This record gives sequence, C-alpha cells and structure tokens, in this order.
Amino acid sequence: MNDMIYLVAGYAVFWLVSFVLIFSMVNRQRKLEKEMTTLKQLVQNEAEQE
Repeated sequence: MNDMIYLVAGYAVFWLVSFVLIFSMVNRQRKLEKEMTTLKQLVQNEAEQE
C-alpha cells in the first residue's frame, strides 16, 4: 500500500511539471508573437519614412 502512495505522488508531480512546462511555453510563444508584431510595425514605419 505504501508503494501505491509513491506511485500516485510520482504521477502527480509528473503532470504538474508537464502543465507548468506547457504553460511556460505558451507564454513564451505569446510574447514572441507580440514582439514579432511590434518588429513588423517598426519595419513598416521605417519603409514608409524612406
């Protein structure tokens, strides 16, 4: 019975770490998309000024 507790705890830790990793990756992707949009606007503004 004691081994089952460790198994459940291991699964819980695995899924928690997995969700944190996925959440982190989604946040990084959103930040990169915002940065790309900003850079595109800057390039477009520079092209219009020339």
